[in-house]
Amino acid sequence: MTRLQESIYDKTGADIPCALQALANRYVADNPAEPYRYRAFNREGIQRANDFRYVFNLGDRFPEAEVGQISYAWGMMWCDHPDTEMTWLTTAWGPLEVFVNGQRIYRSLPGDERPKIKRECRALLNAGWNDIALKFTKTRAGFGGLFGTPSSKWVIFNSIIASSERSGQEGWLFSKPVDEAVEELPIAGQSEFAGALQWCPHLEWTEEQQLMTPLERLYGSADGSTAFAWSKFQANNAADRMYRIIGSSLGPTVLLIDGVEKYRCEQAGKFELEMELSYGSHQLVIRDTAASSWGTTVTVMSGDQPVRLEQPVPVHGYSGAWLYLGPFADQYIPGKLELTELHRVHKDGGQGTYWRADMPGAWIRPYLEAPLFGKWNYPVGVTLYGLAQMGRTLGRSDLVAYAADHVAQTVRWYPYTKWDYEQYKGTGINQSLADIDSLDDCGSFGSTMLELYRDHKRISGVEELAEVIGTYISEKQERLTDGAFYRKHGQGEDTMWADDLYMSVPFLCRYYELTGQEKYIHDAARQFLLFRKYLYIPEEQLMSHVYDFEQGLATGVPWGRGNGWVLFSLSELLSALPEKHPEREELLEMFRTLSAGYLAHQSEEGLWRQVINEPDAYLETSCTAMFIYAYARGVRNGWLTDKAAYSNSAIQAWRGLTRHRIDARGNLFGVCRGSGYSHSSRYYKYDLLPQLNDTHGIGIVMLAGVELQRLIEWLQMP
Repeated sequence: MTRLQESIYDKTGADIPCALQALANRYVADNPAEPYRYRAFNREGIQRANDFRYVFNLGDRFPEAEVGQISYAWGMMWCDHPDTEMTWLTTAWGPLEVFVNGQRIYRSLPGDERPKIKRECRALLNAGWNDIALKFTKTRAGFGGLFGTPSSKWVIFNSIIASSERSGQEGWLFSKPVDEAVEELPIAGQSEFAGALQWCPHLEWTEEQQLMTPLERLYGSADGSTAFAWSKFQANNAADRMYRIIGSSLGPTVLLIDGVEKYRCEQAGKFELEMELSYGSHQLVIRDTAASSWGTTVTVMSGDQPVRLEQPVPVHGYSGAWLYLGPFADQYIPGKLELTELHRVHKDGGQGTYWRADMPGAWIRPYLEAPLFGKWNYPVGVTLYGLAQMGRTLGRSDLVAYAADHVAQTVRWYPYTKWDYEQYKGTGINQSLADIDSLDDCGSFGSTMLELYRDHKRISGVEELAEVIGTYISEKQERLTDGAFYRKHGQGEDTMWADDLYMSVPFLCRYYELTGQEKYIHDAARQFLLFRKYLYIPEEQLMSHVYDFEQGLATGVPWGRGNGWVLFSLSELLSALPEKHPEREELLEMFRTLSAGYLAHQSEEGLWRQVINEPDAYLETSCTAMFIYAYARGVRNGWLTDKAAYSNSAIQAWRGLTRHRIDARGNLFGVCRGSGYSHSSRYYKYDLLPQLNDTHGIGIVMLAGVELQRLIEWLQMP
């Protein structure tokens, strides 16, 4: 077993709070709280399919194209670290070539060029922006294809337009068909008017449209309807706080500054206002009503100098100073307080609407581009749970607030996320939340959401989203005829995974506590007994990772983290299960039996192995932490009667983690990456290798430390 150059143990011994502080401080420093990023998106451009890949339907876009002609697509993507491998998934309807930074990384073969065939291609990315070009050739059979990430849940791929004219928009430029291949591919920052290719979608308004007002261009005449324009400006003249606002309207208009009405007129005309403004930024909103025409122009003056208007929020790929919202009939006009809440989709009597840019086809969309903050997935949910519990235990209110802010951001944006998915099929934020199709899309993070909601009732929308998750788990998640959860579709078709006990049971327990509806706690208890029927290895007192219904047998491989999820989640269930529940004693016996099975395989270093019962498997961090957590809770709650054996085991395991798995800077080592499954243990030992600072382990280690600290304090009580 390797020893860290400077472990946290070398610095502070097995001190639990010190190790927890190091882990938490490192994580928060690397993942600061940040909002979603706004980009312009052209609805007339390339859209996505339900699997999140971009659809290059060039045959539909260029029906006049001739066989043998070529069309290119041009985008770019950002990478934080050099030599990072990126994988894409292609479907080619005709010949397809993929270029990254000018180098061809993929060329389809004739057997690849079918609508149902998917092929992976890979490239090592540079740090910074990387050019991506796709070359499509038309055949009689097809023209175009699909290109994108193999997994919208884990690897987000948003192509960013690379031309100098609209750099920063999400999407692709695609060229009109040409007869010959170009000698040089386009590169980021190049003008889209340079070279021989003509790029789509169109960039500029027509001459006729340029003569119109922005509202006329975007919404037409829309007689009697209302629309809004939103900008901001800086009142930075420290010597003179008096400002003039000079304007001209083509119909009824209202002008608001910082949400306060400053001017109203029911007919077209010019106006000039004078007012004192505080130093700093001010929001400017204009409400216009369509008459024979509509629109208002505004100039803000400081003395004899005009003040520059700015975008109210930074929108990449758009240079205009105004955003636009509408049109609304009278009964749907949003109130001034909710108007500028960017997480809100506004009702318009139809599908709803959102802010737009004064560009052809351009809408504003938010994107999750932070590596972790604001993300909804199951290991991040566990990480936030660990941060919250650690913050509560050690009096670190900042960590609890950080976790609550992360949860609040995802929940607040949920209605928009659903709307965005319905509009575009591939949402810019949290695709797995917008399109819930498995337990790990909802249960883990949903459980943490309810955990934080106990103390942070200010997080709006939690109960509504919890109902969506509860309904999915209870009514939509695939089950066997006996009621057990299993995976009918997606990863591991026709299988049952031990992992899914964590993806479901902790949420069901907390949702039972929130609603008082016993069906949820009954379902949680039943799942453990059903999973035991399929996955338990009685001669080992361990659990198989997966049951394969196509093969009709369990894998027989006791994967460490899979077993960790079982015992961890069973401890969560026992904490919530009523004392007189009819299945409590049977579940307690299951907890004790499994605990004894795991105890027999603890290594001399204190850690458990990636495959629990195979001595040549590597020592793995996340399962070790989950056994610490469960043992500490089991002793403290009286579920485990041999207090000395399990307390000593948990303490020894923690010493092993602090000596060999946590360094002095709070980095965490030895966490197995996210898994598939296999009937062979070799896959787990040699393919599922450990990773640095993997979120599958960070929160679990924090939770283990918290529970062990509570156990030690409990043992010290007289």
